[in-house]
Amino acid sequence: MDRCVLEYMARRWWRRAEVWVIAAVLIAGGAVLGWQSAYWAMVSTQAHQVDEIRKAYDTALTERDKRMDDLTRKAESAATKASKAATTATQAADKADEALNRALP
Repeated sequence: MDRCVLEYMARRWWRRAEVWVIAAVLIAGGAVLGWQSAYWAMVSTQAHQVDEIRKAYDTALTERDKRMDDLTRKAESAATKASKAATTATQAADKADEALNRALP
């Protein structure tokens, strides 16, 4: 009789242990699944943020290129005007020198 009672108790405790092991496996699986889900959501959010940053960077570069083109046009215009002014000043100096040379002899 003792053997029968011991086997019954052993089976009963083994089933309890099985239940706890199964519960632990289910909890661990749920935790891993939850972690993976959170990680996927984080990566998705980060990818979206990176896309927004890239778009903002491209917009800033386009704006900078426009400003650089405008600055280049203004610099070319100023250089052209300065060149014309230098040519005019050279011509005026030549005429003044010519007038001085005519008046001196």
